[in-house]
Amino acid sequence: MTSLSFWASAMVIGALALPVAFALLRRFPDGGAGLAFPIGLTLVGYGYFTLRVLSVLPAGRGGYAVMLGLFAIITAIVARSDRHFLSTARRVAPGLFAAAGLFTLLFFAFAAFRSYTPDIAGTEQPMDFMFLNATLESPTYPPNDPWLSGERASYYYFGYLQAGVLTAISGVQPSEGYNLGLAYTFAAAGTGIASLAYALVRWTVGARGRRWALAAAGTALGLLLLAGSLVGVFEYFAAHERYNDPVYEAFGVDWLLPCPPGQQETAANKCYDGPVSPRTTEWYPTQFFWWFSDTRLIPDTITETPFFSFLLGDLHPHVMSIPLVLLALAVAAATYRARRRLTWREHRRRPAAGVALALFFGALAFTNAWDILTFSAVFVVAVLVANARPAAPGPYSPGQAPRRAAPPATSVVRLAIDSAGYLAPIFVLAIVAYLPWYREFSSQADGIHAYVGTGTRPAHAFLQFGALLLAAVLVAVFAFRGLTLRDAAPTAMNTAWIPLLPVLAWLAFTAAAGDLPDAVRDRSGQGWLTIGLYGAITWLLVTAFVEMVRVRAAAAPAVGFAATAALLLLGAELFFIGDVFRANVPRLNTVFKLGYQAWILLAAGGGVVLVLALREAGRRRPVAWTAIPVAAVALATLATPLLAIPNRTAAFGTERDAGITTSIDGLSGLARNNPDEYALTRWLRDNTAPGAVVVEASGRTWVRNPDGQLAIKSLGVDYTDAGRIASRTGRATPIGWPGHEVQWRGDSDARKLEYARRQDAVDRQVYLTRDPAEALAAMHAFAATYVVVASVELRTYPADALAPFADFLDIAFESGPFRVYRLPRFEVRPTS
Repeated sequence: MTSLSFWASAMVIGALALPVAFALLRRFPDGGAGLAFPIGLTLVGYGYFTLRVLSVLPAGRGGYAVMLGLFAIITAIVARSDRHFLSTARRVAPGLFAAAGLFTLLFFAFAAFRSYTPDIAGTEQPMDFMFLNATLESPTYPPNDPWLSGERASYYYFGYLQAGVLTAISGVQPSEGYNLGLAYTFAAAGTGIASLAYALVRWTVGARGRRWALAAAGTALGLLLLAGSLVGVFEYFAAHERYNDPVYEAFGVDWLLPCPPGQQETAANKCYDGPVSPRTTEWYPTQFFWWFSDTRLIPDTITETPFFSFLLGDLHPHVMSIPLVLLALAVAAATYRARRRLTWREHRRRPAAGVALALFFGALAFTNAWDILTFSAVFVVAVLVANARPAAPGPYSPGQAPRRAAPPATSVVRLAIDSAGYLAPIFVLAIVAYLPWYREFSSQADGIHAYVGTGTRPAHAFLQFGALLLAAVLVAVFAFRGLTLRDAAPTAMNTAWIPLLPVLAWLAFTAAAGDLPDAVRDRSGQGWLTIGLYGAITWLLVTAFVEMVRVRAAAAPAVGFAATAALLLLGAELFFIGDVFRANVPRLNTVFKLGYQAWILLAAGGGVVLVLALREAGRRRPVAWTAIPVAAVALATLATPLLAIPNRTAAFGTERDAGITTSIDGLSGLARNNPDEYALTRWLRDNTAPGAVVVEASGRTWVRNPDGQLAIKSLGVDYTDAGRIASRTGRATPIGWPGHEVQWRGDSDARKLEYARRQDAVDRQVYLTRDPAEALAAMHAFAATYVVVASVELRTYPADALAPFADFLDIAFESGPFRVYRLPRFEVRPTS
């Protein structure tokens, strides 16, 4: 029933959003039904956030219910004012049912998978759970930061807020809402990309090509959510000890080869030092989390794919933003087909549409700040193209030679003025609408820097992005058909500056910093080759996009998406965004986030182009047969999920002694393995005020020296159980993961000193003091009411050094050896 109520809540919000979807995406074959889920959840989430900030809505489930009711009224008004609403609903009825069915299938399939690995533990899942609980439990808005009592959250947390909307409306526990929020994101992403890909192919091949449109929807969905890197193929043969050393070394996966006798794996010398003969006990690799190493394919970076994200189960912003990113791409595709010139007058004619667009693009930053520039740029290009595009001499299909239209009559100045008049109100409102968040948000980013290093090996680039890039490059099969070199040369010459400009900028950046000689020398020959390949692919795709725009090809947006992806990959080879990792692994986050965006763009664009090329091959056009080997490479990306899913779930419980108990509750493992800790957690959640401050261990480990003095044994806090009470309940604690606070708020000496002061106060003045007055003073300084002494505290502090809390605090809860202490309650009673 838990999963069913959560699903029903998502379906209701998606259904209520249909009038808005029809208004914005009416020309989609499904009327935008596949994208109604992020539309509805974004608008409901924004309304809840804003009304909570204005103290209009009450905290708790009632506020969410009121907001849902208000949203229903607003969308009913939109439907009533739209004279085409009923006719659109009748026309797209099959698409509505298809979207609902696909969402349902994906939601419950992922929920079933996640029930085998439900625990919210490890990696950064405690952080994700903390933000989810913060949006649900904070008594004021913007929400408080549970890992830094007294401070507001400083992060892009809109995705957590949206998951909180579904959690609260459905009435499920947050520990269940966490996993079901992942299921929602998976389903909404799959439904969204299927809607987008289906529309692009239907627009291209017409109503008679429905089967090709369905194939494109399935291909794009598979590339987005199910495909992984090609490393999975090498993992399979390595697990079965069928590796070929020269081949593995050529592809840069020699870390899968066994270590030489007598050696072990080190940070500098990667190799496999686990058990051999047999290396695996099943048909799939059984090495623990072997698929995690795939995300470090390119040294000193992270190369995550959406499949890996859902397999791991981190409810991160870059994951939760996928449905919203696909909505932005769909809006760009619809804008490309606009029938009217897009100027400021369009907002006078349709003001509600402009407001909705502003809220969607503003939400991109609020959900995952990395996305705002990339996908806003895609939208800007769509507006410019729509305003600059002349009338074409009839529809274009990929089986025909492109026909050039007359050059646009609009001057560049008029194009810029008209487009700016349309775009400026949207982006200004996108900022103004989210000002309460911007006021609290502080970024660790310190600007754009030129990357000086060896760069990415072509083999690694191929293993990570090769299948999707090859699918995108197939656009050349039909984009240039019928064109002579003389025809294509002007466009190619005019687009050459796009891949060339980043390289020139890199040269200028490094020269200005005095690093140019070292930068040229440090980048390996293979690194330069990768830049050349990315540049050539970018040039090809941009040129193809321009040619397709000239003839108003319906598939042009798909090619534009792929060109944007190639440009992102090229940019990540040359530049990085400075952050706290700058000193050691400078481009870690840049490759991670831009590569993730590129994967989404390539899944959408490459999936469409691959199916269109296969269609041409099916019509026996010789040049289109190149699609066959590309499709085979794309199929090879399924090796990773086929091998990783049984590894993650222990073959769904079929392994010997797997001991798997299915549940969708993220705290079910805690309840099973540590019932006293679980009982304490539930008591705090159910019996304390949402704004209460609870003191728990700082995470630093203390021991006694040989001379009996207390000393710190371990300073490691992040990625431990520190802050687990705040994470699981949403109640604030003085300090959680200080390293992450630095990432969220910026790296400064003042902040680091403050976090260290809080750790010292928790350790020395609360847990390890013998002076009750000192402990009480520290609690009052943090406005804390409760102190926890449970599993982490008994493990990180010497038992004989703990403060005698029972002497000056009340025992509020007790389960086994674990206790929650509370400040004494004083009552004034009449004496007569």
